[in-house]
Order: sequence, then structure tokens, then C-alpha cells
Amino acid sequence: LDSEGKPVGFIDHPEEYRTVTYKVVEDGIGLLTLDRPDKLNAFDERMIREIRSIIWNVNFDESVRVLIITGAGRAFCSGRDIHGLDYENNLPSPQYRAYVRANHEMLDDLENMEKPIISMVNGICAGGGVEIAIASDFRTASEGAAFVLTENNIGVIPASGAASRMIQMIGISRLKEMMMTTLPVDASTAERWGLANRIFPSNELLEGTLAFARVLVNRAPLALGMAKHVINTCQNTDTETGRLIERLGQSVLIQSEDSREGNRAFREKRKPEWKGR
Repeated sequence: LDSEGKPVGFIDHPEEYRTVTYKVVEDGIGLLTLDRPDKLNAFDERMIREIRSIIWNVNFDESVRVLIITGAGRAFCSGRDIHGLDYENNLPSPQYRAYVRANHEMLDDLENMEKPIISMVNGICAGGGVEIAIASDFRTASEGAAFVLTENNIGVIPASGAASRMIQMIGISRLKEMMMTTLPVDASTAERWGLANRIFPSNELLEGTLAFARVLVNRAPLALGMAKHVINTCQNTDTETGRLIERLGQSVLIQSEDSREGNRAFREKRKPEWKGR
């Protein structure tokens, strides 16, 4: 971290972003757009840094309670920029593992941010794009969207979270189908499998996603963040440990101003005014 508490190497100012755009679209909702439409929004090293920079800043922006991620043009994200692989694929194994860790850490940033993240899949979502989407908390998709794991076509596997995150999400057989056949999964199938939460006509995707985001904006922010941590942790632990984690999380929330406000509002039959404290 630098003297201001920000990770060294991050691009900190919106005017410096070249591969993404970011704006607050309405109260409480930020919109991050992957912006390399000529490359179907494939991500390179710079995009990874810019995404991480935005996530870091959203973390500390109390006015933003929900982040939406989408892609410019006709794709959500086509995955890793193939031209960037020439360097990393020729590294010795220890250096290769260190190099790609930055990619994994970007996805971990999404998963660990204590605010809800919605991936709004507006078209093709391939390879690493799928891994961005599944590191998010929710996925909305247009009716014409498709999810596809293409890595077998170049003789490798998706190795940035597809297997580890998706196996419980869609099940082992469906995951094997996606990874081993490279056949695309259309939006309606993705919804049926549990890969997509909501499907909308293309011309209604943004408004439908914003409506879903507004529901989250109106929920207790501390409890949303804690729910995210507890759920993500409990999926990989035994039930006894999971119950302990639930109790620990609740013991923190019960002392919060928001918890007291929620109880008062319930008794007074009014809408609570959340402070995130």
C-alpha cells in the first residue's frame, strides 16, 4: 500500500482509465463497463489493474452500495486477451504461477468486496468472462446472452475459478459439459441451471438489472456484506463450523447502529434509514 492506503500500481483516476469506464448511474448504484468492444472486452494486464482500482475505490465510497459490471458493445467479456498469453505461457512454472495470481486476485476482489456485485451479461460471456461473472454475487442476462468455457480449444482448462466456484453453483455434470465440450449455454438454460439469476429482453436488460439493484440498495448494507462473507465461507466448510461462522457474524451485526435502527423501524412500522454503521 502507498501512503494513502492504496495498492501500489493501481490506476486511481477515472480520466486515466483506458479499458473500462465507471460512473454512478443513480443513488447507490455504480456501473463498471468493460470497454474494449473491438476485442469483445477481452481483459489484459491494464484492464485487470483498472478493474481492481475501481473495486478498491467502490469499497471506500459509502455512497455506492451496489456495483453492476457489464460490457460495451455486443459482448460482456470474451476472457483473457490471447495476445497477452504469449509472455506468461513461456514463463517457468513458479514465475507463471506468480504472474497469473494478479488475475486471480482481481476475481477474489470481486468475491470479497462487502457490497453486492451484479454481472449484467449483455452478450457473449466466454472463458475468463465467465469467471468474472461467477465471482460476482448475481448474474442478469439478456435473452441473447451465452456462457461458454472455450479453453479446451487451445489445449488448456479454465483455471481462474471456473471449476472451484461453479461446481456447487451448477453441479459437477453440467460443469464437465461446459468445460469438456466448449458448447455454449444459452440464457434460458443458464437460468435453469442456476448460472443466471434473471433473464430480460435485450432492450430491458439495463432497467431490469437496475430494478434488481434497487432492491439491494434498500437493504441493510452491513448485513449484506456479512451475508456475502458467511455464505461464501460456509459453502466450503462443514455444517458445525458453518453455524459457528453464522453466530460470529450475527454477534457483530447485533451490535450495529443499523440493527438497532431496523428493530426500531419494525416496531414503529416505518422504513428503516440505514447508515452502514
